Amino acid sequence: MKATTLRITTLAALLIATTARAMVNPALQPIHLYERYRVVLAGKVAAADLANEDPQVESGRIRLKVSSVCKGEFAGQEIVIAVPAKAGRDQPEHKANTDWNIWDVAQKDRTFVAFVGKTRQRGEHEILLYGGDRQWHHARITDAAKPSAWTYEAASEDVMVGTYNGDAARLAEMLGDTQNGTAFFPAEVNVRLNRDINIGTLPGGVRGVALFDLDGDGKLDILACSESGIRVYRQGAALAFTDATKELGLSGVSGVSCALADVNGDGQSDLLVDTQLFLKTEQSFVKGPVLKVPKDKPLKVAAFVELNGDGHPDMLLSYVDGGLIALLNDGKGGFTEATAALGLADAACGAGGNGYFAPGDWNGDGRTDLYYATGKGLILVQDEQGRFSPLKHKLAFDYRCAPDYKPGKTGAGCFGAVWRQDGMDLIGPGDSSLAVVANIHGEAQDISISGNEIGLHASRQIATLVEDLDMDGYADLYTISRDPNQKNQFHTNRGYGSFMDAALYNATAFGAAHSRGAWGVAAGDVNGDGMNDLLLGHVDGGITLVLSGAADVRQPTEHPTYHAKKLQQTCIVSVTLKGPGVVGADVRLVDRKANTVLRRTVGTQVLTGCRGPDTVNLAVREPGDYTLRVRFADGTVKEEQVTAGAAKHVSLIVRNG
Repeated sequence: MKATTLRITTLAALLIATTARAMVNPALQPIHLYERYRVVLAGKVAAADLANEDPQVESGRIRLKVSSVCKGEFAGQEIVIAVPAKAGRDQPEHKANTDWNIWDVAQKDRTFVAFVGKTRQRGEHEILLYGGDRQWHHARITDAAKPSAWTYEAASEDVMVGTYNGDAARLAEMLGDTQNGTAFFPAEVNVRLNRDINIGTLPGGVRGVALFDLDGDGKLDILACSESGIRVYRQGAALAFTDATKELGLSGVSGVSCALADVNGDGQSDLLVDTQLFLKTEQSFVKGPVLKVPKDKPLKVAAFVELNGDGHPDMLLSYVDGGLIALLNDGKGGFTEATAALGLADAACGAGGNGYFAPGDWNGDGRTDLYYATGKGLILVQDEQGRFSPLKHKLAFDYRCAPDYKPGKTGAGCFGAVWRQDGMDLIGPGDSSLAVVANIHGEAQDISISGNEIGLHASRQIATLVEDLDMDGYADLYTISRDPNQKNQFHTNRGYGSFMDAALYNATAFGAAHSRGAWGVAAGDVNGDGMNDLLLGHVDGGITLVLSGAADVRQPTEHPTYHAKKLQQTCIVSVTLKGPGVVGADVRLVDRKANTVLRRTVGTQVLTGCRGPDTVNLAVREPGDYTLRVRFADGTVKEEQVTAGAAKHVSLIVRNG
């Protein structure tokens, strides 16, 4: 018993230590450093000359080339840092500690950021330096007459980890944004998902869910899937939901996965439950044509996915140990199997695999790519001929799950603009891990290691939703656990590749449903306030609608902080898409300098067989004039001018055709 107690105590201590290192320090953020130092600059390493490579010495010089000055005046274009021998670290006048690792980040062309000269008395020679790898460094101006000559002193203490531990180039961007007044890097939790509404209970565990306007009245309805039977709850009066399963002709239908799209071009959204197609009429759903699909293996998930760029929603299905099956839509609701023609029958593309999938435009060429959570994790890129092939990567996806450590029970990820607002990044959950993969110069790089608290995970994870759930302009991560006794997890996206585990700071931000796990999740604005709400389908059969209270934290206050001001001036732009090519449509808000400030895609959050609405809600922090640019899945581009600021909520409908 003593040995067991010791192991448990040690594990608890390690968890506490890890949490402490990761905890964001609200009083020590880049914006505070910006205020405390006279000069803030950025640049790149020009050269690193290690004069003595002996591990006990490691002395030399590092030359930095200044590229921008974000605050104050700095005359020199090149900085020379003298790195004294490590042997002197025990001398009272030298502060160097055992974590002397400036040479680890002193790599040619690597970005650095420097805060030079504290504004307080006797701090004018002090320098704080960051070059990445989650480590800050101290230096000092050697001679006041030569402000470009510095002497390295020490690696910083762990407390600086709570400041920023991400990519140095992103920190440089943040400080440039701080200079022009557009930076937003919150250190407090703004999410409020604590208003739970019990919608109903299914006889079996809920699987896929949908938050979608099923009857065309402009209000979002709810669909929940179960192997014991699906349920549809129609929203009549505001937030009043009634069971309309029988009324809509769906009694006796069961399945684990759902999807919605207009497959035959009649303007009505049709329904796919597993491999059963139901066509929407004015009043209800009727059975559609029988799909020619495999029957010998269990279905994992089925979804409408734009596969060939013609705007007609195709089908993609994943089978347990049966790989992916693709069906192309002829535009009239007829589907033809095309797995081999698209290259998805190849072993390299996961033939015979067992995993969830996610569609998205990984490389920005306008074609749909796929993430397939099988094997070591596949990013399948579509070429000009419409064939998919795997992207070579060095990522460490792990889909094994206890107790048998077989794959298939996790990995339901998705694509979203997380690393940069104009990108399309990949988020892939594991059983107790979470990979945030950015496309950096064509290479798939896992940036989660430098994402502050992204390293803190729940267990028995199955899927991650990417959506702005605190409505601050950044897409957050909501990861559900398939264990009914486990909490789901919310990672607040702070921007610039950094995240917070919101529950560490404000447990009251979440209601009871957050602690019940889930097998399905979808997001959308249910009550018309512009804020994204959350729909959870629980393992125990419960269905919970969680209303957002994000509007509550942006009410006018007498003395708002910098970040509070940003939230208070935020305008929500709600964009509803109609017509052909909605599934897979790319929605962007572009500023006057042609920069994409917000980006979303429609209908791609497949996860475990789920579907969100055809409306995206964009939180615009900076008032001004923007261009709303929608690229529908058939290539049609529509643009509209939007002014943010005068009204706090702007609603638009963009039609194709």
